[in-house]
Amino acid sequence: MNDQAANFLSACELFHTFMSTIGEMDDITIHKNVSGIKNFELRGDEIERLIIEELNATFITPMDREDIHMIALNLDQCMDSLNTIAQRIEIYSVRTVPVNVVRFCVLIVDIASELNRLIQALKSKKDMTSILKRMHMLENEADTLFHTSIAGLFQTQDPIEIIKFKELYEQLEYAVDRVDHIGKVVRGIMVKQG
Repeated sequence: MNDQAANFLSACELFHTFMSTIGEMDDITIHKNVSGIKNFELRGDEIERLIIEELNATFITPMDREDIHMIALNLDQCMDSLNTIAQRIEIYSVRTVPVNVVRFCVLIVDIASELNRLIQALKSKKDMTSILKRMHMLENEADTLFHTSIAGLFQTQDPIEIIKFKELYEQLEYAVDRVDHIGKVVRGIMVKQG
């Protein structure tokens, strides 16, 4: 799970760089960035497969099988969401993004970083409460940013831009929600294990 969380964090960092500098990129560079995110997604799929195989082969697990599976599954969904956004950016020929997309990227890197710390802390069970609080705070910030972004989007008169960026904002919000859901699974593990 450490590998899966680290892979997701690396993908988030690349995605943030991609969105922050997309205006300076040509089509080839955009395609390279999209391909890079796809490679992280494929690596995440492989890690998830290995986790499931180990779950099936292990008689006694350090925590409930269902919890391990839920963490792996939600991390995979987070990665899939980032990949979907990157693919849409290329398909829709997006060459500039609203400032709130970049703000979302910062939040995603921050929450992915906290998630990475949380997964590492599962072994020692130290500092988990403070990490979970920070994750939840970041998720609340993302909720506010999502609503502000959608409201701002509907101030424009261009229906194509509304359609494009509404979907992107929804995918960004979904990724953050999945990470927060992992935090809730871990909170449940803490309750079960005392």
